[in-house]
Amino acid sequence: MNIRKIHKSLVSDRFPLILSIVIFIALRLIGNDNWLAGDLWIAMIIQISIALSLLYLTQTFVIIRQRTLLPAFCYLLLVGTEPLFFYDMKGSVSALIIVFCLFFLFGTYQNPHSQSSAFNISLLLTLGSFYWDPLLFFFPLFWYGMYRFRSFTLKTFFASLMGFILIYLFIFTWSIFQNDLPIFSDSLPKFKSLGNFSDIQLLTYNLKGWLIIGFTTFLVILSGLKIFMSGIAEKIRTMVTLSFLYVFLLLSFIFSLFQGEWEKEWILILYVPLAFLIAHFFTLSYKKWVTWLFLFTIVFFLAAFGWDYIASFIYPLLGIS
Repeated sequence: MNIRKIHKSLVSDRFPLILSIVIFIALRLIGNDNWLAGDLWIAMIIQISIALSLLYLTQTFVIIRQRTLLPAFCYLLLVGTEPLFFYDMKGSVSALIIVFCLFFLFGTYQNPHSQSSAFNISLLLTLGSFYWDPLLFFFPLFWYGMYRFRSFTLKTFFASLMGFILIYLFIFTWSIFQNDLPIFSDSLPKFKSLGNFSDIQLLTYNLKGWLIIGFTTFLVILSGLKIFMSGIAEKIRTMVTLSFLYVFLLLSFIFSLFQGEWEKEWILILYVPLAFLIAHFFTLSYKKWVTWLFLFTIVFFLAAFGWDYIASFIYPLLGIS
């Protein structure tokens, strides 16, 4: 089988995706003595559900104009090769909430009567903020998304606000009914709990972190160039969606740098738009070097998973203790 057939198989055949799910699970269990940990299995199931949801989003809203399984494959590759995410419940649940919000957002394209979708997005973000406070930061992002999709009107804006107000109005009513106003005051967003913006997390990364950031940035730049150069060939809806995902990616990356306390959670969310963008690039690029880069990407992230083992051989050669 030549390299082009390998690429085509990874893009369109179901077997490589099923195999990647099996490998995704196997990587969780390799060297892990705590197989019965609830957080391990729940996070795993949520992350697999996110990957399959990305696939459904791609096919339903034609984010990529060719049939492809790569969004799910890329998300599994990115998340499955980083042990820091194996037990991360907050990031996994938050990323799933964002994916649900994307379902509603993508359905608002050129629909000025999208009040119900705006309301549902607001409900999800507000309820999710009780589990992870920084989800409140996504309100402006989804307003921007509705603006790009030409569905942002005064009605959708107020519908979005009503989703937020309704939750707190219910809590306020319940606190009055219970004659316990602290129930309401304690539920209000606490700015201190939204994270610390004083430290730049980038300064604390080790060699592995810098390599992953450098290579991922390279892929993001290539995907951005692909979006720019293929703008004429793509449908307007596809270009608007991809450009929104690019902004989503950049904002998530900035927050991951300045909120070191929530770095893992932000990166798990960041991988949602990143999976779409990388999949778009590798699906529609037919040049041989792109296929080799795709295979190298798989090897790179698998090698990142075994970094500690590999480093034990490489560091002595470089004189690094």
